[in-house]
Amino acid sequence: MLISTLFVVSCKKEDALPNNSLAGTWQWVSSTGGIAGKTFTPASEGYERSLSFTYDLKYNRSKNNFTEKSGAFETIKAKSIYKTELVDFIKYDDGTMSVIISQTSNELILADNNYDGYTETFKRKN
Repeated sequence: MLISTLFVVSCKKEDALPNNSLAGTWQWVSSTGGIAGKTFTPASEGYERSLSFTYDLKYNRSKNNFTEKSGAFETIKAKSIYKTELVDFIKYDDGTMSVIISQTSNELILADNNYDGYTETFKRKN
């Protein structure tokens, strides 16, 4: 039993990105990808989009200030097509997930986890 306890204590759980680092509203800047590798922006598409996260793990995806999707989310570590090690994902309550490619205090880059998917860039809204 002592050996089992030492083994469990010595195993380190790999934590996902803190959920609170996403909290706030993120304004869509661009989406790039698909088979053709096209880039879409608010100017080219004629609409604004935003993605908001709250400290109590709720999200809201809006287009022109109209909610398209909302619910709960969590951040998890999982395998992606982009790196060999586990990376941070946002997992939404509908089962969809986005890879967090990078995040700074003012920029969030998310991607689909498939080869012909899209990468979306967001700027933090003040």
